[in-house]
Amino acid sequence: MNKKLIPLLVIIAAIFQACSGTQGPIGPQGPQGEPGDAYLGQAFDLTGVNFNANENYTYGIRYADAQINVLESDALLIYIRWDDVEVDGQMLPTWRLLPQTEFVDNGTLVYNFDRTKVDFSIFLSANFNLNTLSSVWTQNQTFRVVAIPADFALRTSEALDYSDYEAVKERLQLDESKIPTVTAL
Repeated sequence: MNKKLIPLLVIIAAIFQACSGTQGPIGPQGPQGEPGDAYLGQAFDLTGVNFNANENYTYGIRYADAQINVLESDALLIYIRWDDVEVDGQMLPTWRLLPQTEFVDNGTLVYNFDRTKVDFSIFLSANFNLNTLSSVWTQNQTFRVVAIPADFALRTSEALDYSDYEAVKERLQLDESKIPTVTAL
Protein backbone atom coordinates (compact mmCIF):
# COMPACT_ATOMS: atom_id res chain seq x y z
CA MET A 1 0.00 0.00 0.00
CA ASN A 2 2.85 2.42 0.79
CA LYS A 3 4.34 1.89 -2.70
CA LYS A 4 1.10 3.20 -4.26
CA LEU A 5 0.90 6.17 -1.89
CA ILE A 6 4.39 7.55 -2.63
CA PRO A 7 3.80 8.19 -6.38
CA LEU A 8 0.47 9.84 -5.55
CA LEU A 9 2.16 12.21 -3.07
CA VAL A 10 4.85 13.05 -5.66
CA ILE A 11 2.17 13.92 -8.25
CA ILE A 12 0.27 16.12 -5.74
CA ALA A 13 3.50 17.93 -4.80
CA ALA A 14 4.29 18.52 -8.49
CA ILE A 15 0.81 19.96 -9.09
CA PHE A 16 1.20 22.41 -6.20
CA GLN A 17 4.65 23.38 -7.50
CA ALA A 18 3.26 24.00 -10.98
CA CYS A 19 0.60 26.37 -9.59
CA SER A 20 3.13 28.95 -8.44
CA GLY A 21 4.47 31.65 -10.71
CA THR A 22 4.71 35.35 -11.15
CA GLN A 23 1.71 37.43 -10.22
CA GLY A 24 -0.32 38.85 -13.06
CA PRO A 25 -1.20 42.50 -13.58
CA ILE A 26 -3.55 44.35 -11.22
CA GLY A 27 -7.17 44.23 -12.36
CA PRO A 28 -9.46 47.21 -12.95
CA GLN A 29 -10.89 49.27 -10.08
CA GLY A 30 -14.18 47.85 -8.79
CA PRO A 31 -17.36 49.84 -8.18
CA GLN A 32 -17.66 52.09 -5.12
CA GLY A 33 -18.86 50.10 -2.11
CA GLU A 34 -21.13 51.06 0.73
CA PRO A 35 -19.58 53.46 3.25
CA GLY A 36 -17.91 51.50 6.03
CA ASP A 37 -19.87 51.21 9.25
CA ALA A 38 -22.51 53.57 7.85
CA TYR A 39 -25.13 51.80 9.90
CA LEU A 40 -23.48 51.06 13.20
CA GLY A 41 -26.56 52.11 15.09
CA GLN A 42 -29.07 54.86 15.62
CA ALA A 43 -30.23 56.65 18.73
CA PHE A 44 -32.76 59.24 19.78
CA ASP A 45 -33.96 60.74 23.04
CA LEU A 46 -37.61 60.46 23.96
CA THR A 47 -38.49 63.24 26.41
CA GLY A 48 -41.56 64.26 28.35
CA VAL A 49 -42.97 60.76 28.69
CA ASN A 50 -45.88 60.62 31.13
CA PHE A 51 -47.35 57.36 32.38
CA ASN A 52 -50.98 57.44 33.52
CA ALA A 53 -53.90 55.16 34.31
CA ASN A 54 -55.79 56.16 31.13
CA GLU A 55 -53.00 54.60 29.04
CA ASN A 56 -52.42 51.66 31.42
CA TYR A 57 -49.08 53.23 32.42
CA THR A 58 -47.78 52.60 28.90
CA TYR A 59 -46.28 54.93 26.31
CA GLY A 60 -45.91 53.72 22.72
CA ILE A 61 -44.35 55.25 19.62
CA ARG A 62 -43.86 54.15 16.01
CA TYR A 63 -40.29 54.14 14.64
CA ALA A 64 -41.50 56.22 11.68
CA ASP A 65 -42.74 58.92 14.09
CA ALA A 66 -39.26 59.06 15.60
CA GLN A 67 -37.79 59.13 12.07
CA ILE A 68 -35.55 56.11 12.55
CA ASN A 69 -35.38 52.96 10.49
CA VAL A 70 -35.42 49.86 12.68
CA LEU A 71 -35.40 46.44 11.06
CA GLU A 72 -37.22 43.55 12.67
CA SER A 73 -33.88 41.79 13.18
CA ASP A 74 -32.26 44.80 14.91
CA ALA A 75 -31.72 44.87 18.65
CA LEU A 76 -33.49 47.68 20.47
CA LEU A 77 -32.01 48.99 23.70
CA ILE A 78 -33.87 51.51 25.82
CA TYR A 79 -32.20 53.41 28.64
CA ILE A 80 -33.95 55.57 31.22
CA ARG A 81 -32.32 58.81 32.33
CA TRP A 82 -32.02 57.94 35.97
CA ASP A 83 -30.07 60.83 37.41
CA ASP A 84 -27.69 63.66 36.64
CA VAL A 85 -24.26 63.76 38.26
CA GLU A 86 -21.70 66.53 38.37
CA VAL A 87 -18.35 65.71 36.76
CA ASP A 88 -15.71 68.44 36.56
CA GLY A 89 -18.35 71.13 37.03
CA GLN A 90 -20.59 69.72 34.30
CA MET A 91 -23.89 67.90 34.83
CA LEU A 92 -23.94 64.55 33.01
CA PRO A 93 -26.86 62.13 32.69
CA THR A 94 -26.82 58.65 34.19
CA TRP A 95 -28.51 56.06 31.94
CA ARG A 96 -29.89 52.68 33.06
CA LEU A 97 -30.87 49.90 30.67
CA LEU A 98 -34.46 48.65 30.74
CA PRO A 99 -35.87 46.61 32.30
CA GLN A 100 -35.11 48.59 35.44
CA THR A 101 -36.41 47.53 38.84
CA GLU A 102 -36.78 49.96 41.71
CA PHE A 103 -37.90 49.26 45.25
CA VAL A 104 -40.21 52.09 46.30
CA ASP A 105 -42.25 52.64 49.47
CA ASN A 106 -45.28 50.90 47.94
CA GLY A 107 -43.37 47.81 46.71
CA THR A 108 -41.50 46.87 43.54
CA LEU A 109 -41.72 49.04 40.42
CA VAL A 110 -40.40 47.94 37.02
CA TYR A 111 -39.82 50.06 33.92
CA ASN A 112 -39.90 47.70 30.94
CA PHE A 113 -40.59 47.71 27.21
CA ASP A 114 -41.73 45.57 24.33
CA ARG A 115 -41.41 46.01 20.59
CA THR A 116 -42.79 44.99 17.25
CA LYS A 117 -41.40 45.53 13.78
CA VAL A 118 -43.11 48.96 13.57
CA ASP A 119 -43.17 50.34 17.12
CA PHE A 120 -42.23 49.93 20.74
CA SER A 121 -43.93 50.56 24.09
CA ILE A 122 -42.43 51.49 27.43
CA PHE A 123 -44.55 50.49 30.40
CA LEU A 124 -44.62 50.33 34.16
CA SER A 125 -45.50 47.25 36.15
CA ALA A 126 -45.61 46.79 39.90
CA ASN A 127 -46.75 44.53 42.69
CA PHE A 128 -49.00 47.34 43.97
CA ASN A 129 -51.65 49.68 42.57
CA LEU A 130 -49.82 52.09 40.24
CA ASN A 131 -52.42 54.78 41.01
CA THR A 132 -50.70 55.19 44.40
CA LEU A 133 -47.29 55.82 42.82
CA SER A 134 -45.69 59.25 43.23
CA SER A 135 -45.51 61.40 40.09
CA VAL A 136 -41.71 61.48 40.37
CA TRP A 137 -41.81 57.97 38.86
CA THR A 138 -44.49 58.59 36.24
CA GLN A 139 -44.17 62.14 34.90
CA ASN A 140 -41.69 63.83 32.55
CA GLN A 141 -39.45 60.78 32.07
CA THR A 142 -36.62 60.74 29.51
CA PHE A 143 -35.47 57.66 27.61
CA ARG A 144 -32.65 57.08 25.16
CA VAL A 145 -33.52 54.55 22.46
CA VAL A 146 -30.67 52.81 20.63
CA ALA A 147 -31.20 50.54 17.61
CA ILE A 148 -28.33 48.16 16.86
CA PRO A 149 -28.12 46.24 13.57
CA ALA A 150 -28.40 42.47 13.94
CA ASP A 151 -25.09 41.90 12.15
CA PHE A 152 -23.22 44.23 14.54
CA ALA A 153 -22.37 41.33 16.86
CA LEU A 154 -21.01 39.36 13.91
CA ARG A 155 -18.69 42.22 12.91
CA THR A 156 -16.97 42.48 16.27
CA SER A 157 -15.09 39.91 18.27
CA GLU A 158 -15.13 41.82 21.56
CA ALA A 159 -17.92 41.35 24.08
CA LEU A 160 -19.98 44.42 24.89
CA ASP A 161 -21.80 45.15 28.15
CA TYR A 162 -25.05 46.60 26.81
CA SER A 163 -26.06 47.76 30.29
CA ASP A 164 -23.12 50.21 30.18
CA TYR A 165 -24.43 53.04 28.02
CA GLU A 166 -21.00 54.70 27.76
CA ALA A 167 -19.50 51.48 26.35
CA VAL A 168 -22.37 51.15 23.86
CA LYS A 169 -22.01 54.81 22.83
CA GLU A 170 -18.28 54.36 22.24
CA ARG A 171 -18.59 51.10 20.30
CA LEU A 172 -21.40 52.44 18.09
CA GLN A 173 -19.60 55.76 17.67
CA LEU A 174 -22.68 57.69 18.76
CA ASP A 175 -22.10 61.44 18.75
CA GLU A 176 -24.06 62.88 21.70
CA SER A 177 -24.38 66.23 19.95
CA LYS A 178 -26.15 64.59 17.00
CA ILE A 179 -28.68 62.46 18.89
CA PRO A 180 -32.11 63.86 17.98
CA THR A 181 -34.84 64.48 20.53
CA VAL A 182 -38.45 63.39 20.11
CA THR A 183 -40.93 64.96 22.50
CA ALA A 184 -43.71 62.67 23.70
CA LEU A 185 -47.24 63.70 22.80
